[in-house]
Amino acid sequence: MRIVFFILSPLLTFLYSCFDLNKRMSQIVFVLFFGLFGYCHTFSDMRADSYRKYESFTHYSTMDIDAVVDGLSTGKMKDVFEPILYYFVKSFSNDPHVMMMIVGLFGGFFYMLVVKRFLQDRRMRYTVPIVILLAFMVMESNIPLMGGIRNFCAFPLFMYSLISLLIDNKKRWVVGLLLTPLIHFSYIIVVAVALIAWLIKLPNGLLHHLAVLSCVMSLFLDTSSYGVVVDNIVGVLDNESVANRIDHYSDEDTEEHFNDSLTTKLTRVNNKISAVYIAILLSYIYINRRRLNQTQYELKIYNRLLIFITFSFALISFSVVGQRYVYIALVLLYLYLLNLYQRNPYTAVTKFIYAMPIVFIVHIAWTLYNCYCNVGFDIVYQPLLFLIYSLYFLCFIK
Repeated sequence: MRIVFFILSPLLTFLYSCFDLNKRMSQIVFVLFFGLFGYCHTFSDMRADSYRKYESFTHYSTMDIDAVVDGLSTGKMKDVFEPILYYFVKSFSNDPHVMMMIVGLFGGFFYMLVVKRFLQDRRMRYTVPIVILLAFMVMESNIPLMGGIRNFCAFPLFMYSLISLLIDNKKRWVVGLLLTPLIHFSYIIVVAVALIAWLIKLPNGLLHHLAVLSCVMSLFLDTSSYGVVVDNIVGVLDNESVANRIDHYSDEDTEEHFNDSLTTKLTRVNNKISAVYIAILLSYIYINRRRLNQTQYELKIYNRLLIFITFSFALISFSVVGQRYVYIALVLLYLYLLNLYQRNPYTAVTKFIYAMPIVFIVHIAWTLYNCYCNVGFDIVYQPLLFLIYSLYFLCFIK
């Protein structure tokens, strides 16, 4: 029956399924919607990543193994995921919509696991604060950035592997962490942070002060703040491949393109508001730590959260990759607040959750706008068959 509803209204069925991800059919609907979102990409905005990927896929001929190996060894090719993806899809279809559908199904599957894991910690009925946290958890899937392919696929794999390893002690998921740099090379840094957090126990008291300091310092950082550090790292690395990849994210052309982007300017506004909000929230938790009386499980999540807040806000303005690290901290924040709220529903924790839609209004507006730019408005109201037919018709008349 759920599939019938999905055919009639994909979006509404997806939203309903988000509340019920313990059922297999809801999980299937969740993943299918991500696949549909990928298939519905219009590739009409020439400024978007999706258009550049459309061009790359369209002009892709075949995968030269020697060229791939040479590109990886010299750092000219940052990772291997896209060439393998193009090669795989081209083996049975030349349609870029199909390619984006595969991307959506891959990222959607792993992010479904993330949201499902989030809901496993829900111990009370749905209340407004829990619905708010769930909505933000789903929003952090980066679905409007699906057109970028690499980060969209790397983020959910990293996020689920991180939670499984650092919170659930499932050691086999260290493999998932180690695979993410092959999808997007920038994740090699957060993989290192995750492994340090796994192997070394850092005290929450110290981490709290570092996290608040990092949030405050982020208010004054810009892309130029990292130049000397990056130059020193590149200088001491005895590996041309890794050095070239790191240098790529800090060269002048990358910084200029990054700084001139409207997305960057809006993101910086959101980042500063987020930094203030999180610093105040962490201060409240620290001051009221005895009253909140957190469990060992909550303290464990809090420890991981503080590590990634410290790291991500310290690098928040580092080229195009810095903001991506903040999403990791935000997902951990939602998981932590879910647990903290359920044990302390009558404290200021609830007020902090209620404030989130206002605090992150720029982030919400940016997400919705980018969804519209990528797939249009039809996905909101049209039945599944109409969506597929309209896209097929558009491709036919081209």
